Amino acid sequence: MHVLVTGTTGFIGSHLVPDLMAMGHTVVASDFVALPEGTAADERVTCLQADLMDVGHVSGLFSGRRVDCVFQLAALRKEKSEVARAHGYRVNAMATLSLPDASVPAKGEGFVKTSKPAVFGQGLPEPVADDANKISETVYGQTRPASGHILDGSQRKRRLRVRALRFPWVHRPGRVNGITADHATKLLDTSALNEEIIVSTPEAVGDWPCVKDAVKALLLLTEGPGGAPGATDNDMNEVHSVADAMAIGPDVSPDVCVTIRRDDAFHYPCAASFDGTRARQDIGWSQDYPIRRGSNDQFETVRKQREAA
Repeated sequence: MHVLVTGTTGFIGSHLVPDLMAMGHTVVASDFVALPEGTAADERVTCLQADLMDVGHVSGLFSGRRVDCVFQLAALRKEKSEVARAHGYRVNAMATLSLPDASVPAKGEGFVKTSKPAVFGQGLPEPVADDANKISETVYGQTRPASGHILDGSQRKRRLRVRALRFPWVHRPGRVNGITADHATKLLDTSALNEEIIVSTPEAVGDWPCVKDAVKALLLLTEGPGGAPGATDNDMNEVHSVADAMAIGPDVSPDVCVTIRRDDAFHYPCAASFDGTRARQDIGWSQDYPIRRGSNDQFETVRKQREAA
């Protein structure tokens, strides 16, 4: 299969591309910024720097290439979208608008995008259903449904089969951006190094998927019919508080020290639990890395990276 991945330098994209290559797929890896050295070390991957708001750049991603599936992972994350709201709306909507238009000449048939539970906001009955009302208070949460509407229109007019998944607090070593990185990845990375962990939001509750499970779900979307075209499924695992997750640390790293310094001004703008039934039914997804196994895997990876440094 010939695959285009946008947002390749992002957290999920940086894990998806190697897995696609390992499966024997040919990959065009694209991002607004230059890709790290070594990304193009394999002949099955082509690295292209492209601005998805530039029509010429987008056309260049497809020109002269067969593209069977597009993974649209590019988006301006919540923090940057809130600082520059107009820019956030333009990037998160226009990036999605440009790709399906350009993919028609290349006869692209599959289109997969990612989203976040931030689209739902707060105040909904939990676990929140896939099709619950979208009442987000953030630019990111408002633009993801908008991009979905754009794709719905493209799906009706063109030969595109669109699917999407929402991912919550995805963790794995090295994630540094986003509010959920503060809750999950950074705390686990620190725990693995036996350094003092400062927990400011112990009561914050969310879902803790390992990025390996997130990538697995994306790959499953390409392997079968995958339910109704245009649907966006919640990809849910286990719901835990930050304090619950940090309690795992001493079991694996006996010398770890957890310090609670509550941030009373903290406000998490999303619900905590979501219904992932449809993803399990539609694409046959199942969790391989519950929080304890995912944490152990993360600790081991961080320690190996430290030893190799």
